[in-house]
Amino acid sequence: MTRRALLRRAVAAALLVSSAIGSALFWTSGAFDPLIFSVNALVAVAGMVWLHIRWSAAERRALTPEKAKEIFS
Repeated sequence: MTRRALLRRAVAAALLVSSAIGSALFWTSGAFDPLIFSVNALVAVAGMVWLHIRWSAAERRALTPEKAKEIFS
């Protein structure tokens, strides 16, 4: 996995987790509710898994310098 792919996944995970926390705090007026947070965290993890699968498939199909060399040589 390249550095760019790792950075993309790290940023996506940070955004999903911060959204889960922010949403849980927003809907409970600043009080921490473990049930709402756990549901939001579960949805964030499911979203990250979906993005990882989608991005992995696209990265496998991407034209790398090695593949280009094999094709055009």
